[in-house]
Amino acid sequence: MAEQRAGNRRPRKASQAEEGAAARPVCPVGFCPVGMALAFGEQVRPEAVEHLMAAGRELLLAMKAVVDARVESFERTSPLEQVTIE
Repeated sequence: MAEQRAGNRRPRKASQAEEGAAARPVCPVGFCPVGMALAFGEQVRPEAVEHLMAAGRELLLAMKAVVDARVESFERTSPLEQVTIE
């Protein structure tokens, strides 16, 4: 009789939260920075993500300017000499 009851049960519908969790890609690597950033980005407002992206861009441009200034300070002489063979 218990088998009949179990056979007559309808499959439980998944809630919207379960469907959303199943649809999201999950990174198989624990503490993966890319996976963590993607999971974080899904939960944040788009304005906040845009602001963080702009701040990151400005940081990278500032770092590039520092590296470029440092490279210019080095002397650009080469220990190699070009020899023309005729």
